[in-house]
Amino acid sequence: MLLSMEEFRAFHPKKPTYALFGWPLGHTMSPELHQQLFTVSGQDADYIGVAVPPADLPEAFQLAKDRLHGINCTIPHKKAVIPLLDEVDTAARDLHSVNTVAFVQGKSIGYNTDILGFAESLKRDGIALRGKKVLLLGYGGAASVMAYHCASQGAYLTITGRDLEKAAALQRQICDVLPGAHVSVFSRRHIPRDIQIVLNSTPVGMFPKEQSAPLHFLPHKTEYVFDAIYNPPVTSTMRLANPKKTKTRDGLYMLVMQAAHAQTIWSGVCFAPQSCETILRRTYGRMAVKRLHEKHGKQNIVLCGFMGSGKTTVGRKLARLTGLSFVDADQYLEAQEGKKNSDIFAEHGEAYFRDRETAYIRALSQREGIVLSLGGGAVLRPENVQAVRETGLLIHLDTPFYRIVKNLSYSNTRPLLDRPDKQAETRRLYNARKTIYHHAADVSVRSPKLSEVLEKVVKSI
Repeated sequence: MLLSMEEFRAFHPKKPTYALFGWPLGHTMSPELHQQLFTVSGQDADYIGVAVPPADLPEAFQLAKDRLHGINCTIPHKKAVIPLLDEVDTAARDLHSVNTVAFVQGKSIGYNTDILGFAESLKRDGIALRGKKVLLLGYGGAASVMAYHCASQGAYLTITGRDLEKAAALQRQICDVLPGAHVSVFSRRHIPRDIQIVLNSTPVGMFPKEQSAPLHFLPHKTEYVFDAIYNPPVTSTMRLANPKKTKTRDGLYMLVMQAAHAQTIWSGVCFAPQSCETILRRTYGRMAVKRLHEKHGKQNIVLCGFMGSGKTTVGRKLARLTGLSFVDADQYLEAQEGKKNSDIFAEHGEAYFRDRETAYIRALSQREGIVLSLGGGAVLRPENVQAVRETGLLIHLDTPFYRIVKNLSYSNTRPLLDRPDKQAETRRLYNARKTIYHHAADVSVRSPKLSEVLEKVVKSI
């Protein structure tokens, strides 16, 4: 629920309620994210967003203190809320930034959980900062959180950006609160070559300007890249990394964990790591649907690939993750025809089967909000490709051949492989079709591991 200031004045919650204050608020994932956390922890609570103009912050804060159990603050209220508080946590005071407020026995106490979310992200990836040479891109609110944590953990920090005066101001802020911190400022042309960790705190590369990047290349010793952006989930800065030697992480886990820590502050509830991982996957799924609509202008996700590539298994899991409905085109055809595909082949031949397949694909393509798994030969007809791409993003599961052979070894229902030398026929068909799949699809995803395929499909959107 998103409220205007006028609506918030008239709002009287019927259960424990928390809120996000921001201006402008726009689209925010916080209400949905906190609702998932409430569900996991068994709390009967609500979370709302309130668009609070800067001039109305004192009034909104007093209303919250009287009616709510806690609030989060985002731009531009993280600093402005501090004078209204009774107490401020040490890290929040040092950062001049509060994103979480708890109302406890008539007192308001401010915290910063962004720094906790950032620290959790590094911990998840096994990144130790002590003695590491870290490059920080940017000098705003997110940058101050990253800089403070890096300096407090003993990293050698270099700050860069377009405005070196602002970078120097952040340097002074960190050194004032952490005497002895190793913090320097360099222009982007003079970035030290021995940088090991790169952190992007800027919005450069965020949707819709995803091709923009704050750097043209990474220092060649870079071991880890963290980008606070989570839309897109694979950012322009992350794409600069060599996947064979450099780990990468977007900002969504940081978002999930800062929200989890806020709830721990508010109610004392602690979240098991597996619960946070589940919420993370679901949030990636919801983000994929949002991007499907807003970036690609599509309503459906369509999977294609060779038989045995895992389209049905991945499709079912993808549907659960995104909240979309799942349809297997082969199974749909069988249900409509009232017989197995192998029987249709035997009785009427492949040409008849392909004609029926085309008719049903055309009908399925008119639906909205589905994950559609195509049969292995569906994209051989251009009209099928055209139909599914009108409403769907077509993703090719480029499963390695050895994995396909293993998957098909469990199946005896593939009429096209009903030959004396099944593996040779599989190889022949695979070689004949693989280029067609690549040309037909919007995106190709490759991995032998099912869990990796699912993650790559979600992030490819």
